[in-house]
Amino acid sequence: MPMTRGHKNGFVLVSVLWITAMLTVITLGFGRRAALDRRAAAYALNQSEAMMMARGAVDRGIVEMHNRGIMQMLLPPELQGGTHLGESWAHSKNLFEEEYFEQPEDFENDEVIYVITDEERYININTSDEKLLENIEAMSRPLVRKIKARRTTEVHDKEGVAPFQAIEELRYLRDVDDEDWFGDEDKPGLKNLLTVWGSGRINVNTASPAVLQCIPEAKGSDIDTILAYRAGPDGEHYTEDDLGFRDMDDLTDKTGVTGATREALDQYCICTSVFFRITGVATRRQGRVRAVCSAMISLEEGISVILDWQEKTLGS
Repeated sequence: MPMTRGHKNGFVLVSVLWITAMLTVITLGFGRRAALDRRAAAYALNQSEAMMMARGAVDRGIVEMHNRGIMQMLLPPELQGGTHLGESWAHSKNLFEEEYFEQPEDFENDEVIYVITDEERYININTSDEKLLENIEAMSRPLVRKIKARRTTEVHDKEGVAPFQAIEELRYLRDVDDEDWFGDEDKPGLKNLLTVWGSGRINVNTASPAVLQCIPEAKGSDIDTILAYRAGPDGEHYTEDDLGFRDMDDLTDKTGVTGATREALDQYCICTSVFFRITGVATRRQGRVRAVCSAMISLEEGISVILDWQEKTLGS
């Protein structure tokens, strides 16, 4: 039956409607794709900005430690020495508050901070002797034996003895469980006691009470006396009036600690540190994008030497 004029017009109309619908879907698809691309580009830009700011924060921390080293060298010999928590480096810095940014309103509810940590406030698992390691409550004797074996035998044939590169490597050993690693209210965790960096001796000025209590032969009452002096006039730890000791003789003069504890401190401790971790943290998009940058440095004659550098971004 031949198609009538009305049928032809109806067919054309349906075809036009179908084509229009298809073009609409395609246009919407391209629009959505363009919007997603814009969001992805904006997110990538935020990530880059956050990472650049985190790197800048670490650089600012390195400059602070460099300046500290120079200032120490300029002091009279009798005043040199001692690294303690009352110094400027021991308190985190917010670069927004220090007015490093000309237009802070562009970074509302964001942050750029750096934190400097004395790495010699911990116990070095690569160099500490067996007696000290066994004095750590969360460390079993089988674990101590495995640590000693790692320090004296090859992990892989013909690759030589390799020290621990990070304390997280302990998590791969069978004798370390979550309770040992994270600790609890009654027992500090290994993650807060150990390091793989430093000279192998503990800074008595910056070590936590939990670390100092691990020192063999050191009396608890003497450790309390040292901590009380370190707290400074306000009696609070980790504040700007914290005090420290230039050397062990200075410690004895100021606290009266002698005898077995003094001998133990002479063997296991120092008063001046040269290894520090500087961590920079920066956020964008009101904290939804976060970048973290970390550098391990050593101070050699007042000069900061970078030993390790790590960075990562987080966010949604």
